[in-house]
Amino acid sequence: MTTLSKQQLDAAQEFATATIEALKLPNGVHPGTVVAAAARMAGTYLFRSFNLKLPGVKPGQAVLSNEANEQWPQLINIATDALSRMKIAIDNTQAGKEIEPRHKPMLEFLETQKKMEPMYAPIKDRYGFSDQETAHSVAVATALLINHAKIYLDPTMAFNIAVFGFVEGAKTAPEPVNIT
Repeated sequence: MTTLSKQQLDAAQEFATATIEALKLPNGVHPGTVVAAAARMAGTYLFRSFNLKLPGVKPGQAVLSNEANEQWPQLINIATDALSRMKIAIDNTQAGKEIEPRHKPMLEFLETQKKMEPMYAPIKDRYGFSDQETAHSVAVATALLINHAKIYLDPTMAFNIAVFGFVEGAKTAPEPVNIT
């Protein structure tokens, strides 16, 4: 079981708020997009923590690694634990159920990263987190967003979106975004 620091838990709220700010639409936010964005970024930071040498790999390309296979489930465990503490039950019999089209993320993976990176980097830097610590904190942020969206998006459906996002982020080469 992964134990998070108080700072990681505090930062999770900041990451969740930053996600909403970055993805605001004129009439609010699209819950599936917001949940997917945080989950993808948790996976992206986890991917970066592997320090893989990937000559010739382009941003957005799938990268299969033992590190990802071994570590991405931690993101699910962290999010599940956070949801449990919020008294949000996930129906495991619905795991892997297809996402309804109206709930599918409105952004592609690299588009998500380009929007989120400039919002997340200052939070990560202010707390002095490693990539792995950031990944774990953002997994909690994902759970917070699932809770926040629960009246618009069934938490189990949102969790399925999050799981896909965790995997996608942990197994996709990110773009080295210039955030200055």
